Amino acid sequence: MAQARTPQFALDARGTDRAAGVLLGAAVGDALGVPYEFQTRLREDQQPRMIGGGLGPYEPGEYSDDTQMQVCIAQVAATGADLRTPEALDAIAANFQGWLSGGSSDVGSQTRTVLGTAGRAGGVPGAALLDAARSFTAGTDRAAGNGSLMRTGIVALTHLSDVAAMAEAAIAVSALTHPDPDCADACVLWCSGIRTAVLEGTFDGVRAGLDLIPAERRAMWAERLDEAEDKAPHHFGNNGWVVHALQAAWSAITRTAVPELSPAEGSFPAQHLRLALEAAVRAGTDTDTVAAIAGALLGARWGCSGIPLAWQQAVHGWPGLSGADLVRLAVLTARGGIDDAQGWPSAPRMAVGNHRSFAIPHPHDPGVILGNLALTQAGEPVPVDAVVSLCRVGTDPILPGADVEHVRVWLVDSQGENANLHYVLDQAARQVQRLRQEDKRVLLHCFAGQSRTPAVAAIYSHLATGADPKTALKDLRRALTGGWHLEAHPEMHDAVYELEQLLEEPGPGRDPKQEQEQEQRREFLKEKGAASRARGMLLGLALGDTLGAARGKLPADGPLQARVSTQLACFTAEGTIRAFVRGDHKGICHPPSVVWHAYCRWAALQGIEARRWAWENNTPDGWLAQVPVLAERRGSAPATVAALSKIEQGTMDRPTTTSRGCHALTRTLPLAVAVAGRDPGYWVRQAREIAALTHGDRAAQSAAAHATVLLSHCLTGERVQDTLQAGLSALPSLDEDLTDTEHSQLTAALRQGQDHPADARRLARLAPDATAPSALLGGLYVAASFPDRADLGAALRFAAEAPDGDSVACVTGALLGAVHGAEALPIDLVSRHELAWVLDTLARDLVAQLTDRPGGTEYTSGWDRHWWNRYPGW
Repeated sequence: MAQARTPQFALDARGTDRAAGVLLGAAVGDALGVPYEFQTRLREDQQPRMIGGGLGPYEPGEYSDDTQMQVCIAQVAATGADLRTPEALDAIAANFQGWLSGGSSDVGSQTRTVLGTAGRAGGVPGAALLDAARSFTAGTDRAAGNGSLMRTGIVALTHLSDVAAMAEAAIAVSALTHPDPDCADACVLWCSGIRTAVLEGTFDGVRAGLDLIPAERRAMWAERLDEAEDKAPHHFGNNGWVVHALQAAWSAITRTAVPELSPAEGSFPAQHLRLALEAAVRAGTDTDTVAAIAGALLGARWGCSGIPLAWQQAVHGWPGLSGADLVRLAVLTARGGIDDAQGWPSAPRMAVGNHRSFAIPHPHDPGVILGNLALTQAGEPVPVDAVVSLCRVGTDPILPGADVEHVRVWLVDSQGENANLHYVLDQAARQVQRLRQEDKRVLLHCFAGQSRTPAVAAIYSHLATGADPKTALKDLRRALTGGWHLEAHPEMHDAVYELEQLLEEPGPGRDPKQEQEQEQRREFLKEKGAASRARGMLLGLALGDTLGAARGKLPADGPLQARVSTQLACFTAEGTIRAFVRGDHKGICHPPSVVWHAYCRWAALQGIEARRWAWENNTPDGWLAQVPVLAERRGSAPATVAALSKIEQGTMDRPTTTSRGCHALTRTLPLAVAVAGRDPGYWVRQAREIAALTHGDRAAQSAAAHATVLLSHCLTGERVQDTLQAGLSALPSLDEDLTDTEHSQLTAALRQGQDHPADARRLARLAPDATAPSALLGGLYVAASFPDRADLGAALRFAAEAPDGDSVACVTGALLGAVHGAEALPIDLVSRHELAWVLDTLARDLVAQLTDRPGGTEYTSGWDRHWWNRYPGW
């Protein structure tokens, strides 16, 4: 068993995409170059194609010895082995010998000689091969062939976290057949380029690799790189020599312009991969090797998602591997040989959870079936000839027992995690179109069939029928009655329009200036002060709750007791984190249902029968269930308790109570972090729905939604009154259900706080009762009355004097704590509050989940392996 290497970096979704492209990129370059190896050099107007033939002869799309040998290395690297160790080198050498005797379709002369000599010598495979290679090199001045550079790409993925170890591995694996210094240097430079491309998405690593080769050789290699950037690929015609092979590949990459992003014109930056590989093939002579070398680096830069789907479908080769198999080997190598928590990329089938399968004909083409991953595992025959999968699937056939063409598309169901979003959507829709033109019935699906599926289906509608995006999406939404999640992914939604040059006109709900401001506010959450603001919001809420219940008269010492609003707010924050975790890992989530589950856990701790959920051993899961204070009765929440006792959770359309009580608002306040950090319009709607879980009155739901908007601006603003005004200005564009009366009342409360601050009679008129609208108007008035940081304690005490002081003080504390941060809160009170550490932890974790995804995503592992146990995604 080869020694395992040190742990790798935890790659994000984009980094994993790029790692997945390394071996696949080499293979498609290899297969593209195969037909033209040692043939007449192609002219600029001739298009290379994967037509097979060559020296094999090869089938169309079949790769040659360049990739075959790299697979021999990948089979060892994918176990997590350290390729510098004798055990790993023995395994690679044994794989080379097995390939030579049982699978090689073409072998370079130097490689054949070295392997043959080592095979006759016997002994330990790695040592025998190294001795044979050294002997060959010592006996000739033509030992610097390209045979080790062509297979080196996978080596770069073995030590992403240690560049020195990566260089050592590159030299060691090269030396098995090509120990010449030029070969060693070339492999180090190219591995450095691939490593940097995977981690950073640039080509800068090739030149950075100069620092990893011997000092006396750096200037020479710098000149060689300069020459490659200055001259066309065909200038380096002796590309059987490793130096010319690297120069030809580097020339093809650096001298090929990266296309601009112009989706409606069919121009995408990721097309650089195809154009550069075509340029590498046009270099002539050893075309498959030069293109394989270039392909590994191009795949690392542009990712699996940047490789044309037609090429991904066609590529295959010894020992019976497909493009998907090459992706699996590369991802496992980058992950140190370990699958993620869901078993990807090695699991035969991916779990589908409790999703019910569905199959719905496309409204514009009944020959396209829209479905979900569960449909592929339902056990019933699906009458299709092809499947286009827009999510991760297992290694087993997509439809067991059915002979169907299967197209796998790398498309992530999370904002900001698709480096080539427009290109991938366009490619996927065109694959559906191709299959339909071949008269095949097509199943188009993603995990839940609610976001990626309708996006690609809408683009296909335009290709097939000319339907405009708005019509296509409207018809698809009407057809997909089981759910619709595309609105949670504005990047994907907008890409549908951008691909057809039919961008939505800014209307009442789309103000470009406000969208720019929202993006700036989202970026703020990544800054150092974001955690302090979120902590201030939750701790201010809790202090206000406690002070209000005590009418401002707290004991001089001893712990300060949490109240029911604070308890419920804890579970809202925890449920929100769980909702994001579920969405990241499952690709689909309905946040109100996840938060409802959180409230049911609170009810279980309180000894209240909540009929919606059951837990193993009747014990609620998650870390909040271990906090004793949350099991204490700290006030009444009659509407919440009544709703939790119902069989079904309440919705805006089907409420289970008629209450407009204050808890609809106070428990919903933590959602403001989501409004600030993600799509605000979407999360404002979720705030309404989450309020409706227990409070059926529309005014209560409105108050909850509007409070999250105001709070989200407080989390990212500087001056209290200006920030609150900005929040009020943003409300019409973020809440389509806002009424003129509601907006006027909120505006008046802010103005009164500015013009007539701290007037108890005005406060009593604005907040006369224990309802959600009263709590919001009162809290807004008090916050505007006490805008200065030094007056925060006084603001809380004044708010506590309102007729329903705990709810008004809750809102006040949250608003002011969000603007001023946790450090502005009275330390003597914070230090005594019995839930301060819980709220502090929840606030930090909520910000971390939004900005850093500690638990990873559907495609990547996170840096905190305990995150899912702390915040299970249900």
